[in-house]
Amino acid sequence: MPQKKSRIILLTAFIMIALVSVGCERSYAPIDESLATPTIEGNSGFPEALPADMDEFFESGALTVTALAMPSSSAAEPTLDLTAAPEANVDLTPAAGLDPTETPDPATATGTLPVISTTDLPPTSIVGRPASYSLKKGEFPYCIARRFNIDPGVLLTLNNISAVNAQNYQPGVTLSIPQSGAAFPPPRALHAHPVTYVVPQTTTVYGVACYFGDIDPSAIMTANTIPDPDNITAGTTLQIP
Repeated sequence: MPQKKSRIILLTAFIMIALVSVGCERSYAPIDESLATPTIEGNSGFPEALPADMDEFFESGALTVTALAMPSSSAAEPTLDLTAAPEANVDLTPAAGLDPTETPDPATATGTLPVISTTDLPPTSIVGRPASYSLKKGEFPYCIARRFNIDPGVLLTLNNISAVNAQNYQPGVTLSIPQSGAAFPPPRALHAHPVTYVVPQTTTVYGVACYFGDIDPSAIMTANTIPDPDNITAGTTLQIP
């Protein structure tokens, strides 16, 4: 029995050796070069290895992107051409009514308005209005109120004159003339003028002035030659200014 087992083992070994020999002598099919793994040839003949630190690799890529985004210092910057000729036919003459050398008003230049005082001022007398007046022949209080542009009620109250007696005052009476107050209610003139006036009956220049109301006797005397202002005969022609 032992000899039989030894023969079997030995036979098996020969068979395996024969199979191995046949496999080594068998040729392989050629490999498609397009399917071969590409390599990068260097000085050493081996592919170039990736960096061991991937963070450093991505950091280098980020720096490259930043460098591409930043403008190059050597890039040409836009320049302003100061030698270009000005546009033709430009009218530089100041507009009409404007003075380029005019000094601005200080009140308006500072943007403020002048202060107006609100203090009450004492009433001032009207120029040409006397403090008192003595009636002449042909005059009466209402006539004086028209002449000096005074409200007749104010004049009568100041002189204690009633409305009934205001038309019948005699020459020589002295009236106090108000220096302030309301004016005579319109129309102030009793008759229109200037006009040529023929005296209907003998009168005085003061009576003629009262007929027109708002004119001063001296203005009538200046416009006419009147020998006697207290006696103007009927039919006399006067120029009333």
